[in-house]
Amino acid sequence: MVMPLSDAERQKRYRERMEAESVKRYQIMVPQSVAEHVRELTDTLNCTKGELFTRLVEQEYRLVKK
Repeated sequence: MVMPLSDAERQKRYRERMEAESVKRYQIMVPQSVAEHVRELTDTLNCTKGELFTRLVEQEYRLVKK
C-alpha cells in the first residue's frame, strides 16, 4: 500500500516540477493598497497573480528596452 504524501512532500514535488519547467518563485511584500489592486486586476482580467506579474513585468521591460 502506498502512503499518502504529506503537505511538505507535495509542496517539495511541486517546487521541483516548477524548477524543472524553468519557473522562478518570488515572494514579495507589497503595501495593502497594491494587494487590493492586484486582487481587483486578477478578478477583472481573470488571471492568476503569477500571470498578472508576468504580464506587467514584460510590459515594463519592453518600455525600458525601446
